[in-house]
Amino acid sequence: MSSPEAAAGARLAEEAPRILSLADEILAAGGVADVPDEAVQQLLLAAVRLFSAKRDQGGKLAAFPDGSVTATDVAVTAVAMTQVVNLELFELALWHGWSNI
Repeated sequence: MSSPEAAAGARLAEEAPRILSLADEILAAGGVADVPDEAVQQLLLAAVRLFSAKRDQGGKLAAFPDGSVTATDVAVTAVAMTQVVNLELFELALWHGWSNI
């Protein structure tokens, strides 16, 4: 018998490719304006929390598969994320230097 957490993890693993495919479809059609801001925030929030928890537990997974995002995608998102938590890029560089990322 699996735990509720394992069942939730399996459901998320099942839904993730579908959500990514739906996002790709929206982007290809130029329909990003029709996506509510709150939906984008919720998806990013979920991804950031899960990724951070995986890394905290010693996981060394890459943030994205190679070639799946551009430097601009990462820069725009990273800057917006650091602004929300009032983290300067200099502090981020220090944090990176202190960690074993």
